[in-house]
Amino acid sequence: MPLLPLIVALHASFTSVLPLEQRMAIDVLAELNRARTDPVRYAESLRAYRGYYRDRVIVSPATANRYLTVEGVAPVDEAIEFVVRHNRRAPLSPAVALAAAANDHQVEQQRDGAVGHDGPDGSTPGDRVRRRGGGQYVGEVIAYGSEDAADVVRQLVVDDGVADRGHRTLIFDGSIRYAGVSCGAHPVYRYMCVITVARTKDGRPLSG
Repeated sequence: MPLLPLIVALHASFTSVLPLEQRMAIDVLAELNRARTDPVRYAESLRAYRGYYRDRVIVSPATANRYLTVEGVAPVDEAIEFVVRHNRRAPLSPAVALAAAANDHQVEQQRDGAVGHDGPDGSTPGDRVRRRGGGQYVGEVIAYGSEDAADVVRQLVVDDGVADRGHRTLIFDGSIRYAGVSCGAHPVYRYMCVITVARTKDGRPLSG
C-alpha cells in the first residue's frame, strides 16, 4: 500500500476507537488547518454554506435544523473576502499543555453551564496554561452549539454577532503555531469546543 493511503487508514483506525470528544478535538484541529493552509478552497466551502441562508435563518446542512443568526449572510460574505485575501498559513501543531488547559475550561463549563473565557475562580486562559506548567502568552476561542468539526470552525470564521471578528482574526494569525482543543457537552448549548492557541507549544515567550 502506498505510504499516504496507509497513513490515512491508520489514522481512521485510530480515531474510530477514541471517545467521541477526542475524535471531535482531532477533527477540529484538522479543520482549522484546512482553513489555514488552503484559504482559497476554504472560501469555496463558505460560498456553498452561504446557500443555506434564508434571510437571517440558517438551515444546517448536517441536520436540517434551523438557527436564527444575528446578522444574516453579511458576515459570511465578509469572511469569504477576508479568507481569500490571506496567504496560506502554517498548520497548527497539537500541544499537550494547551490541550490540558482547554480541557480544564471545557470540563468546568460542562459542569456549571457558564460561557466565556473566565473560569469560576476568575482564571484566564493564561492562568490555566500556567497551571499546566506553561506560560501566559496564549489566545483562546470557544464555539458553543456546533454539531461537528466543520461547523465549529465555520462558526468562528464567520463570527456572526462579534463586532471585532476577533475569533476569525486569531484563527488566521500567522504567528500562532500551536493549538490545544477540547470538546464536550454543555448543559445549555449541548456542545462546546475550547481552542487554546499560542506561538510556542506551552505559551512561554519565544526564545531569542
